[in-house]
Amino acid sequence: MEQADRFEIRSVVHREGSIEFDWDDPGESYRVYKEGRLVQEGPVCDYSDEDVMHGKMYHYAVECLDGRGRVTDVIRMQTSALKMKKDTANPVRQLVVTTIVAKSQVALSWEKIRDVESYEVYRDGVFLGESEGTHFIDREVPDAPSVYSVRATRPAQDSEEPMSSPKSVLGRIVGLFNPESTTREDVTEEFWLTKMIGRPSEMLLPVEEWREPEPVAKWRFRYTTFLAEEQVGNPNITSPNRTFDGDGRHFDPEGGSFRTRGDVTLSYTDPGCPLIFKKEAGKTVAYGITGRKREEGTASIDDFTIEPLEHDGREFGFELEHSVGNPITPAPTIDYEVHAVLRRHGTFEVTGYHDQAPHHEVYLDKGDGWFPIHRAESKGLAHMSEVVAYQHWNTSNFE
Repeated sequence: MEQADRFEIRSVVHREGSIEFDWDDPGESYRVYKEGRLVQEGPVCDYSDEDVMHGKMYHYAVECLDGRGRVTDVIRMQTSALKMKKDTANPVRQLVVTTIVAKSQVALSWEKIRDVESYEVYRDGVFLGESEGTHFIDREVPDAPSVYSVRATRPAQDSEEPMSSPKSVLGRIVGLFNPESTTREDVTEEFWLTKMIGRPSEMLLPVEEWREPEPVAKWRFRYTTFLAEEQVGNPNITSPNRTFDGDGRHFDPEGGSFRTRGDVTLSYTDPGCPLIFKKEAGKTVAYGITGRKREEGTASIDDFTIEPLEHDGREFGFELEHSVGNPITPAPTIDYEVHAVLRRHGTFEVTGYHDQAPHHEVYLDKGDGWFPIHRAESKGLAHMSEVVAYQHWNTSNFE
């Protein structure tokens, strides 16, 4: 039995059109806040919110009060409303992820990903444990900003995507020509759920003492694909172009060499809050079997597109679609999609999926410099084939 003086959320129930939760009872009364607005006060230890929109993220705070009405403890929770119909192309896009920050714990829970048997949990890149369920509690929480990640995999044949069976069968064939990865990797989808959490002592102040950060004046988003090697072999063994120049670098938001780069800028202070999209492709240089340069070119970026989402003055989003090929030799395209919501008060949720090659790096900047929200190393150029499994990812913050 848990200690009587702990103040924690005991359960959270998501139903279509509602979010319900209850908590321990160490106090005399409690206040519940939603998005900073007081929505309930009294001795009851549960709250039901029936004013939610499916798929939308919400923030709650619960204050514990003593007999004199003084705040003795605080819990903060971030979760989203249940969306019954999922995005089959990116199953983590509408996945409900719940994060609870209390003095005694950081608790994470998430909707089950179909046919995933277990989940690995990391804090700041350090492995914390494995869970066969869809929740994890960390009671050794440092009083510092932290990044929690949940990783899962499943065979591509279990995917809900169309063509999943051909991905599985042909993925094994592709693997035979890709010495940089194992056959198992070639047919395995990968999933990452990442939550960036602020300093607990600052998050758990009483609501009337807690102040939101200054509104974001301008968001910047950057998505870059690149080849880490100086030179890479062509996975198309029938081509006379046997090798290509790589970009010769590792992850770096300002890396000068790349295959493709997309930059999105949203300014809340400019009239109309314009969304500016800039796209580029790097030069491709190919060499023959003797090592002599054969040809060079720059890929078309016509199929690198953006679609703004609804804007209400408090949050803005976009969908980015990318399909860019090799300009000088028949080869699969680099494919990815991104769905982003960037809020003026500083929270964000960005989710996407991509081929598991080449290197992918994604950054945000809200006024004080770039910070990474997703990085994925290449598993070999054969993974750009449409018959090989994708990596799916979802990154958001709670501060």
